[in-house]
Amino acid sequence: MPTPFLVELQSRLSDDEQRVLIPYLMTSERGQPIAFEGRHDVRDFIKGKIAQVRSGDTPEDCNTVIISGAPGAGKSSLLRQIQKEMSCDSVNHDVIPIFFEVSKLNDPVQLLEMLLARRRVNFEGLSKSYTQDGKGRINLKLLQSGGGIYSNLPALDTSVRESPGRIWNVIRQSLYPGDDPIFLLLIDEAQRIGPKDGESNTLLTDMHGVANLGGLKIIPVFAGLSDTGHRLKKAGITRPADKDFKLRFLEAEEGISVCRGTFKALHVDKLFMPNDIDTVCMYLDNASDGWPRHLHHYVRYFVDEVLKSHNHGRDQVDLNRVLDLGHDNTIGYYQDRLSETDFKLASLSLNDIAKQSSEQIPITIKTFYDALEGVIDPTNVEPLVHQYVHDGIFDENPDGTYEFPIPSLETFLANDRDVEATKKALQDGLRA
Repeated sequence: MPTPFLVELQSRLSDDEQRVLIPYLMTSERGQPIAFEGRHDVRDFIKGKIAQVRSGDTPEDCNTVIISGAPGAGKSSLLRQIQKEMSCDSVNHDVIPIFFEVSKLNDPVQLLEMLLARRRVNFEGLSKSYTQDGKGRINLKLLQSGGGIYSNLPALDTSVRESPGRIWNVIRQSLYPGDDPIFLLLIDEAQRIGPKDGESNTLLTDMHGVANLGGLKIIPVFAGLSDTGHRLKKAGITRPADKDFKLRFLEAEEGISVCRGTFKALHVDKLFMPNDIDTVCMYLDNASDGWPRHLHHYVRYFVDEVLKSHNHGRDQVDLNRVLDLGHDNTIGYYQDRLSETDFKLASLSLNDIAKQSSEQIPITIKTFYDALEGVIDPTNVEPLVHQYVHDGIFDENPDGTYEFPIPSLETFLANDRDVEATKKALQDGLRA
């Protein structure tokens, strides 16, 4: 890549167009992307599952779908994209998509309030069932602003707290005669599910026995870190999920399309020659490993440089500077994540494992035992590996081997976490 790599501006943004860039530059990687691409296997499977449930030709034991991936893989964005598609799709007009974090499953009343905050709720029927004289007419839309179920229907609050599984019957009562919707429950942060303890996780385990949920059609979709499947088992789920997806990086054409779609939505693409914008998109996708979290930051740095060029009267955008800022952000992110999860004594061993991986040597549980011999007690090796998987440092493959989910993470560790050496390796990778 030439140094400096300057991209020529062919025109200028209007003042209004420049102002539009400000809120975009303030968005975090956890926000919904302007341009969503990829994950068609998951999206298509969900649509197929909905059609199957609608037809009644579906097993009664489990409709659960698991979506796992390391931090920044785009799990939350994918759930929101599915929610958006199902909300706008006339074919799936009978689908009620509800996005929420797994913590809501710990409070049956909160979950019930979310399930009731939808279109077509039989307010009158529920009011008659749960007001003291049976003649009340409470608009349950007031639940969101008027103190919730506790204030408006205390009898229902008590009933559900004493018997959490009753919420499914309440939801059935909230339907008008003839209604038979499909509840698509999009559950984020699923790695936070706690182990089964007494009557905990009742609502969670209920959702795997769809025949016992008041005749409701429910498809639970859990999105979480790489050990989400194991967490569900510890929570009391005995049957395997209907489908388990692991999110990897975006394909090159998908990452490039995210860049191009974002620039088009922000009117940034019109500032450059088509060949130049294609080159920029290719470099940004390449630098990010196609990892959604990183791609967001590289794209945002480029847009910020465009705005700064306008404000300073420059006719060029320095792509080298954009890539340098993106590399710093990526490396800083790894430093923060590792500082939260690292065992100091095991730190150098993790670097050594990354060097083996970069040489195409498979990582097995024996690799960890060998690398950590004499460093930590052998009984702590497997718990440490499980922690690394939980924190997204490693992915565990179906064959029992392990791998780093993001190439640049492996590069950072293989370079002994040296920032400048890592940046040089990343830059060299772009030139290759």
